[in-house]
Amino acid sequence: MAEHPNVSVVRRFYQAFIARDTARLYQLAGEKMGFHIAGRSQFSGLFTGRDQILKVFHDTGVATDRSLHIEPHAVAGDDQHVVGLHHISASRAGKAPLDQNGCLVCHVDGAVITDAWLLWEDLRAADAFWG
Repeated sequence: MAEHPNVSVVRRFYQAFIARDTARLYQLAGEKMGFHIAGRSQFSGLFTGRDQILKVFHDTGVATDRSLHIEPHAVAGDDQHVVGLHHISASRAGKAPLDQNGCLVCHVDGAVITDAWLLWEDLRAADAFWG
């Protein structure tokens, strides 16, 4: 059975993030995409539009001295939703390392992601790490 086209979009989004391919991320993010990051840290909240999303990706990379690593485990979906399960790890000076599972829930329309929600296995630990 062939992979649903929406699953392919999210899989390519993960690959672009891992490769730090901002041009590909820009292509896969809808112009007014909403990126919701769970928690109460400086990197939590709603980021709207490609430029804000790329900025938060850049800023998290800087904050972790580019140690941020995501390993996708599974991506599944249909016409309405795509869910990605992944492991994330990173380090920051003066902080306990981030090492946990996460979930990315996406809406895809016309081969671009229009909304995404990043959820943490341990929200308190994520908030402590991101500050």
